[in-house]
Amino acid sequence: MEFLRSRSDYIWVSDEDGHLIANANYLRDGETRAIYLDLIHELVHVKQFRDGREILLRIGKRFEYVDRPTELEAYKHTIKEARRLGMTDEEIVDYLRVTWLDEEEVRRLARNLGVKVSR
Repeated sequence: MEFLRSRSDYIWVSDEDGHLIANANYLRDGETRAIYLDLIHELVHVKQFRDGREILLRIGKRFEYVDRPTELEAYKHTIKEARRLGMTDEEIVDYLRVTWLDEEEVRRLARNLGVKVSR
């Protein structure tokens, strides 16, 4: 795992060799449960990368982020763990709210994952 201090938030997978890269500030300041769920999500992407699957922005030409098969697979594992932790659908939808998705995309992603959106 590589640690950076960058403007980019969160944790992601290197498109060079599939290792994890994390924003050190996010790891220091982020909410523990969100970091844990992000790690689960990104570890699914590491497995996808190692299996030779296309996981990064190149796939965006065929699918929007909230419809990408690799994203849905990673989120399904994440949501399963969120539910095991006792998170409500409302808390899960809040977790799905990331800087690169607008509210309609968050709602569509939630629907794609079987998470009820109340607002």
